[in-house]
Amino acid sequence: MKNTDISNYSDEGGVMILTENHPALSRVWGIVKRILLTVLLVGAITGVVVIISIVAYIIDVANEPFSLDLRNAKKNITSSIYVTNDDGTVTLDQNLYNTANRVWVDYNNIPKAMTDAVVSIEDKRFYDHKGVDWIRTSGAVLSLITGSADYGGSTITQQLVKNVTENDDVSLNRKITEIFHALDLEKQYTKEEILEAYLNIVNFGSGCSGVQAAANLYFDKDINECSIAECAAIAGITQNPAVYNPLAYPENNKKRREVVIGEMYSQGRITQSEYEAAMKESATMTFVGYSYNDDEDEDTTQSWYNDMLFREVSEALQKNLNISESEAERKLYTEGLKIYSAMDPTAQSIAQKKVLQWKTPKDKKLECGYIMMGLDGRVLATIGSRKEKDGLFLFDRANGAYLQPGSTIKPIAVYAPAIEDKIVNFSSLISDTAIQDWAYDANGNIVAGPNNWYEGYRGNITVMTALEISSNAATVNLLNQIGMRESYNYATNKFKLAHLDPDQDSKNIVAMSMGGVHGGTTVREMTASYIPFCNGGTYYEPYTYYYVTDQDNNIILDQRDKRVSSRAISEETAAIMNRLLHQVVSDKEGIGYRAAVTGWDIIGKTGTTDNTYDNWFVGASPYAVAGIWQGHDIPASINQEEEGKNHILWSEIMTEYLKTKEHKDFNIPDTVIPQKFCRETGLLANSLCPDTVMGYYTSDNMPGTCISTHGKVITPPESSNTEYSRSDESSTSDTSDESSTESIESTESGESSTESTESIESVESSTESVESVIETSEPEQTSSTETR
Repeated sequence: MKNTDISNYSDEGGVMILTENHPALSRVWGIVKRILLTVLLVGAITGVVVIISIVAYIIDVANEPFSLDLRNAKKNITSSIYVTNDDGTVTLDQNLYNTANRVWVDYNNIPKAMTDAVVSIEDKRFYDHKGVDWIRTSGAVLSLITGSADYGGSTITQQLVKNVTENDDVSLNRKITEIFHALDLEKQYTKEEILEAYLNIVNFGSGCSGVQAAANLYFDKDINECSIAECAAIAGITQNPAVYNPLAYPENNKKRREVVIGEMYSQGRITQSEYEAAMKESATMTFVGYSYNDDEDEDTTQSWYNDMLFREVSEALQKNLNISESEAERKLYTEGLKIYSAMDPTAQSIAQKKVLQWKTPKDKKLECGYIMMGLDGRVLATIGSRKEKDGLFLFDRANGAYLQPGSTIKPIAVYAPAIEDKIVNFSSLISDTAIQDWAYDANGNIVAGPNNWYEGYRGNITVMTALEISSNAATVNLLNQIGMRESYNYATNKFKLAHLDPDQDSKNIVAMSMGGVHGGTTVREMTASYIPFCNGGTYYEPYTYYYVTDQDNNIILDQRDKRVSSRAISEETAAIMNRLLHQVVSDKEGIGYRAAVTGWDIIGKTGTTDNTYDNWFVGASPYAVAGIWQGHDIPASINQEEEGKNHILWSEIMTEYLKTKEHKDFNIPDTVIPQKFCRETGLLANSLCPDTVMGYYTSDNMPGTCISTHGKVITPPESSNTEYSRSDESSTSDTSDESSTESIESTESGESSTESTESIESVESSTESVESVIETSEPEQTSSTETR
């Protein structure tokens, strides 16, 4: 150490101690200060951001919609469903009856012992706070943060909110939401109104909602007849109905009710003599339990349609008013709502009558589901079972059963995408041939497939024929051209099949081509998916009601001008698919013809799943789309003699429905061009094609013209320079090469005729010259789809 530096240190006990400021220390301290300031600054900014986020969150929570009309809740006014008849008149269809074990009792008829018991055990400062007991709430929040099992602290007002919303989440979010709703509730209602609602809504075990139902069940008396001990027994249940239910756990209830009696006494709500009498009664208390009076049973059966309507209005109330399912149902049963249904009473009556008359003698357990919709998504009728409906909210096979759709999926997942993407046209040839590496058999060997429902494969067939005969192999080959991703996108995003499995069905070629889906579809979904084929390509979300009002006629739900729709396919593709589906019903090679309605233009598609577990038909008239399924609730093969009976039932319902309708046809836009095509080649027909059918095309997706003579003898014009040569092979026309040399088959006639094949070779002439030769020959009688 230098001598000049010695003054900076002193020697105490042999230790050198720094006695003056040192430049190095100053630099270190400066760095530390900067770090500390940075940390503090970052912390402050973070704190501000957090505080702003919390404030924004709290404001957002505070502004959440919350509806609880306590005054209407007590009125118990029956809600009503109205329908519009064919003549435009609106009539009452049905009133809604509540089957829940709840009897509303006015505050004045609730004994003081009951209100005192509940306040004493649940919220002793109830009359002093404004919805929230901040002392208890602080303790509850602390317990939540520290992970304690005790999350108490809710006031009676908060408990009422929790019961209405049915939100039992153990979370800070739920607590904050509950606090704001409680504060809001206390601004609107008096303490007596809140306490009355609580005592009429809260669960008191054994399915009892409210103290009157509890008193009836446990003591066979009205609540105003109950003693202090009996009121304490009822009040003690609310903390945990499963544990303190007096019928299931009488000892638990005894301990709890005596705690309640003790709290009533310690808070000065009962005298010592009342306390002693109540404790004495508690020691020997007994309970009545369930009793039934068949004479008081009420028929609460409602139609399949009104079951469905009730569910959908309930869901809309929950969403729009931010209330629980039970509160939405309470509104429907007790607040005098007026629901204006979209049901067509005539269609519903026809469907119900025909389904109940349906006979399947060889398979009496066969079930069915049926639904009919307008072309704008209006649900006209629905049937959930073939059996007479004898209760509320039974299993609904039209709306609640998730089924494999079979071949009814082919139009929406394969053929419509292929037409829309211009991969094929109405009469393009596609391959009805087996894929060699289709699947593995039971021995692990690769086998060809898929199998068709008919024997073997037919080679190249037109799109129309493939859909008409429901060829599995042709559909799979076409799907391979489209691609699985595109097919799945159309089925789920365009045609709204909401329950397909994105992990499995999106990669499963059997799912998209033949309807062997993992997620399943409903009759309702499949029916709605065919709506675009009838109205120019627009998908409409099915709806069951027009609007809903409260008892004062204020509109609370309205769908009249807010129908959910989206473009599924173009108007041209919709029309082309419509005409393709018309062939399914008009041709008799398959079984779709069973759904035909005499004198009407009907379209549709059949569907059958493996082992004939399911039979489907989804189709339409120019007035309505309808889907029907038949099968068993526990999957089993349909008796062979009963297969396709649902197609006949579909026709019977639609025939009856159309009887009073003015005749009309499906609209085919001018941009779709009708042209006859040759069944053999799929090309536009010439005058020599023996088997022609009307096809429908767009100008940018039109096939070429067939120039085959199909074995007919022709005489070329004298001016023709075409040279002829005999050939042993005939060529077939190609849709993609109209200028290639084409063959003409000629037949020499005689007493015993023989066939020979000739080809036309032209070096100097184009395809047009060959076509001109054909046009000069005598045309032959051709067939039409309208007469097949």
